[in-house]
Amino acid sequence: MGLFRRRFEAATPKIHVDILEDHALLRESLASWLEANAATVKVVGRFSSWAELAASLGKLSDVVLLDIILGDRIPLRSKIQAILSTGSQVVVCSSLATPLVIRQAFDAGALAYVPKTAGAEVLTTAVLAAARGEKFVLPELAGVFDVPGPRIRLTPREHEAVTLYLGGSGGTMADVGASLGISADGVKKLLVSVRRKAHNGPEPLSRPALRELLIADGWLLPDQ
Repeated sequence: MGLFRRRFEAATPKIHVDILEDHALLRESLASWLEANAATVKVVGRFSSWAELAASLGKLSDVVLLDIILGDRIPLRSKIQAILSTGSQVVVCSSLATPLVIRQAFDAGALAYVPKTAGAEVLTTAVLAAARGEKFVLPELAGVFDVPGPRIRLTPREHEAVTLYLGGSGGTMADVGASLGISADGVKKLLVSVRRKAHNGPEPLSRPALRELLIADGWLLPDQ
């Protein structure tokens, strides 16, 4: 019986997991914890930036553990949907616990959102659920689905443009256009549309003011 059990366990398929986390110590700690506490989990990929992960989009694992504050000015929604397009599932693990950002992650298709303040065993549960294609929502986060969605309604293209234009140290319209494959005039039209949606007051909306409004509405991350 013992020999049969060992053979059965050896034959149990492994759940392959990739980790995107820019802090090396935390990345390795997460990998060690998952493999030590979930016999069916094997951490395959360890990425320190979105660029590294994006270079491996065609060969991602069953589940991708995704940090979101990476300073790369790429919308969270775009990252999640790019990963999902490969057939992998997404579990977000972040120090950011803003309801609108959490809601955005779930709306984009993530199956779990685990704050870094949660216990490591919670992360294991979330990863195993995602591998089964099941959504995992912590009880204390369930209320995010009752929070009204963003007041400002942006198209995916507008979201990309403002993230590149206002995220981090920001970029020029020419820089944004080069990234999006459109002209600087095309970027300007997108930004005009965003400003019109964000503000209807008599005074022009400044770049810093627009950034603050988009952060408050969950479109931009606070430290981008």
